Amino acid sequence: MEAKREPRRRDSAKTKARILDAAFALFSSQGYAKTGMREVAEKAEVATSLVVRYFGTKAALFEQALVRALYAQGFFVRDKDAFGEEMARLVIKDEEARIPAMMVLAIADPESRDIARKVTEQVVLKSLADWLGPPDAQTRALHMLTLMNGFTIQTRHLRSGDIPPETVRWFAQSLQAIVDQGRAEIP
Repeated sequence: MEAKREPRRRDSAKTKARILDAAFALFSSQGYAKTGMREVAEKAEVATSLVVRYFGTKAALFEQALVRALYAQGFFVRDKDAFGEEMARLVIKDEEARIPAMMVLAIADPESRDIARKVTEQVVLKSLADWLGPPDAQTRALHMLTLMNGFTIQTRHLRSGDIPPETVRWFAQSLQAIVDQGRAEIP
């Protein structure tokens, strides 16, 4: 007599996380237009119907994958004293360049561009400005994001070879100057 197998327990939180990880990997490597729900399901090892049940549309999946990646990186909770150096170290790692890559690839498609713009305005800039604090938090957040995106795109995607140490040092110092600008003006 064969023993009955216990049914596999489902963990919706883990399944959603696996789907979001798969979506992020695909969106950040091949872009929104070239990524389909079936492909995400296959990479996450789930049924396509489950992806649709959890996220509804490809646009919603893209948005949630992007937001999750941003918070998973912990950009908004880092120590201010060493932010520039820490961020420079992160950005020069291949796996850390995927968020800017996802944003750049999103520009090519009107639907994903609108989502990337919304996430940038409502999540990234707002959270970064809150973290930076006064004075001129919004402006400094935009300066920082522009510097990080531009540096990442140029050095990780438009250049081959190692990034010169003096360039990494300049990047770290530039980021730190934006952070310190607010701290220097507080009495």
